[in-house]
Amino acid sequence: MTKIVSFINLKGGVGKTTVTVNIASILAQKYGYKVLVVDLDPQTNATVSLISQEHWQERSRAKQTLYDMFYDLLNNEKNFNINSAILKNVSDIDNLALLPSSLDLVQIQDNIPEISNKEYINFVDVLANQLERVKAQYDYILIDCPPNLGAITLNGINISDYYIIPTVPDILSKIGINLILNRIDQFVEKKHSCNIKLAGLIFTKVDARTNLHASTKRELRDTEELEALVFENEMPTRISIAEAPVDSRPHVNSSTARSKSDYRATHQLIVDITDEFIEKIEAMEE
Repeated sequence: MTKIVSFINLKGGVGKTTVTVNIASILAQKYGYKVLVVDLDPQTNATVSLISQEHWQERSRAKQTLYDMFYDLLNNEKNFNINSAILKNVSDIDNLALLPSSLDLVQIQDNIPEISNKEYINFVDVLANQLERVKAQYDYILIDCPPNLGAITLNGINISDYYIIPTVPDILSKIGINLILNRIDQFVEKKHSCNIKLAGLIFTKVDARTNLHASTKRELRDTEELEALVFENEMPTRISIAEAPVDSRPHVNSSTARSKSDYRATHQLIVDITDEFIEKIEAMEE
């Protein structure tokens, strides 16, 4: 059974894309799972973390990005083809695939709800209808969502079995967690075919030197609603993680990351997070 997991946070700059891309790369490279990364974020960070700018521009010119998926329905065109749009073995990692995003999504994101009036499908079902054709090819589909709960993100939530919240352990992020939980619960109440469940919360950009991070982590781990869901493993701020996208590759096979003194220790951290990710998802499946 394919497991579809969205990575969501309403606050930008929390390392959401970093977590998504690096878990995906370990799932594929170390464990041999067939993994598809869906980059729903118009910032295209996951896309350019896995393919070069030139390759991304080529896909954009060919009208094979997620922008074109929505654009076709809004404008009665037929350019997008899900099988052509998905890029296989990205970053030279066998079994790792990418459905790329586009900066142009910003231009149409507010118009996407109009699809419900123009076509025979609800606007939140657009991604689901496309992925239905290919999802059986993958063990995991990881969706990098925009930092909001707009029409594009709802497409990701709607098709997902689970969601993960990557979060910096600070005051603003802590406040945002309850908003995410409440908004997704409201969506599920109205969209009865959606059965998404919270699978975990990962602390990112952790600075062990700050009392604020330590106290916030402790508070969230002690919250009854979250205590069983908070990952034991954390993603600290590391040079090799920050600089890996320079090569348009994930940490595991970025030559820039490998040149940093913290590479080995950081690689093990990412493996540990991925192991815990697998455990949490499998536990939810039981």
